This record gives sequence, structure tokens and C-alpha cells, in this order.
Amino acid sequence: MCSKLRWLIAAIVSAGCLAAISMETLAQAYPTRPVRLVIAWTPGGPTDLLGRTVAQKLGEILGEQIVVENRPGAAGAIGAGFVTKAAPDGYTLFLESISAFAVNPNFYKSLPYDARKDFTPVGPVAAGAIILYVNASVPARNLQELIALAKSKPGALSFGSAGTGHYATHIAPELLKMKNGLDMLHVPYKGTGPAMIDVVAGRLTFVMSAGIGAAKPFLESGKVRPLAVTGEKRSAALPDVPTFAEAGSPLPEMNAGAWFGLLGPPGLPRDIVVKLNQSLAQVLAAPDFLARLAALNLDPMTMTPEAFTHFINAAVETWGQILRRANITPQ
Repeated sequence: MCSKLRWLIAAIVSAGCLAAISMETLAQAYPTRPVRLVIAWTPGGPTDLLGRTVAQKLGEILGEQIVVENRPGAAGAIGAGFVTKAAPDGYTLFLESISAFAVNPNFYKSLPYDARKDFTPVGPVAAGAIILYVNASVPARNLQELIALAKSKPGALSFGSAGTGHYATHIAPELLKMKNGLDMLHVPYKGTGPAMIDVVAGRLTFVMSAGIGAAKPFLESGKVRPLAVTGEKRSAALPDVPTFAEAGSPLPEMNAGAWFGLLGPPGLPRDIVVKLNQSLAQVLAAPDFLARLAALNLDPMTMTPEAFTHFINAAVETWGQILRRANITPQ
């Protein structure tokens, strides 16, 4: 072998080793500056409250501040689209709910992202039941009375959502309407927080929301009243509130509740994904974090990045079938 060829081979091998060492060093050192956590909804809603809780604890474990950045609009599509264009260096992360990944791809004809290709899944964080809250002045004391009220006043009752196509706040009420033959007005917002405020103010009849975070102060003050929760069993946080099945209007499609996960832009290096997943596992095992989740009526979820990727892909297919059965057509 000639000396030039030997030199070329040695240079290639050396470069490969340096690249591997560089990536390993990068992952070990990461993060070395604050990390941005994008939330595609307004402050005060379930995703925002969970995101801020995750940001604080994950920042403690990683040793760097994690700064929440709200980018609401278009049912989460604005924030999601922003993340897909971010540099894949681990300094832009995304905490999002089932809406952006399982519902939006089946609800919108055109999106600025592909839920199955344009993100790097890190791992799920939590899941929680969806709860129907009415304004305290609404005369209905239970779900059947609310349904009867809606039937007696077609088009008079209204519900708010975190955006058209949002899983918990829009799709769930639409299924309730369809199954009971109701005519109710949908009013979309850019997040659950603003919708909840208008329920409290009496401008809306009800809102359906994942967890109790956005509703907690209003529950405590008696300004909103929970009528039913999704799932096969009652919520530990609201043991006196019946499930939809117990209340006489089952929503089995919603039994799994709403889930939330952590993702990065496409092309996020494997070593950084693994470090984030392992750090997230530590977050989800911390007693103080679990107490915060319980206060939000959420349960922890853990998976490997590979399992979470499969989970997202399967959810896209499942919700496509559900929306078609419900005659909810893409917009």
C-alpha cells in the first residue's frame, strides 16, 4: 500500500474517531447554557402548567435553567412548526399534548409539520383524565341535566376550546354532541386558560379540560363545577365526580385521557436524546414532582424514545379512525 493511501485511511479513521469523541463529549457536557422549552398554548392551560413544572425539575437535574416560551395559535401548529425549524442541538425542546400529534394530522388538510417525521421523540411525561366544568350558575347539577338543558335550548349553550381540533377541549365536546344529538356553539381560543376564564365569567356554558390545573383556583372558589370525568374509574382528585359512563353518556374513545410528551427538532443527536430521556426518568421518579402531578390530576408516563415514537405513530392511526367514525372531517 502506498504511503499516500495509508495516510488517507489513517486520516479518515482519525476523523471518525474525533467525530465520535466530539459527539460523546457534547452529550456529556450538555447543556452548557439555558434550554428553551416551547409550549404551543397560552399560559394558564394544562400544557403550560405541566410544562413549567417539568421545566423547573428537569432544569435542576440537568444543571441548567429551562426557560418556557409560549407560542400559541392554530391548535398548536404554530409552536410545533417553530420547533421543527430549530437547530437540532438540544437547546430547543417541545412539550406537547396528544392534539398536535394524533388529532391535528387527521383534522387538518394542511399542517406545517409531519407528526411522524418532523420531531425527535424523547419520552412521554404524563396523562390525565378530561373533565367537564360548567359555570357555577348553570342550573344543571349533573351531566344528564346539562344534556337535557342543551336539548331544550338548541344553539343556546356554548363551550370553549383551546383551539379548533384540540383533543380535550374541542374533540371531546364534539363527540359528546354527536352521541347525544346536541346543538351547542363552539368558541375557539388560543389556549384553555382564556376559555376557562370566560366560563368563570359566564360568557361560556362549559369547557372540557385535561387535569384540574387550569380549573383549580375556580374549583376552590366555587366558580366552576365539575360534572363528569373521562376514564374507566373516578379521579382520585375528584372522587365525588362520576365518570361519563356513570353519568349516563359513555365516551370510551376518551378513556385514555390526554397525554403529554417531550420532543426535540428532527435530527436531535442520539446521545442527547438518551441523556434527556434518562433525566426525564429521574424527574418522573422524584417525590416532589409526583406530588405536583397529583395536584394537577395527572399520572406519570415513562417510555424509551423508541417506544414513544411507536406510540405516537399508533396514535395517529387510531385517532384517524375515531374521527372518521365520528364524521369529523378534515378542515
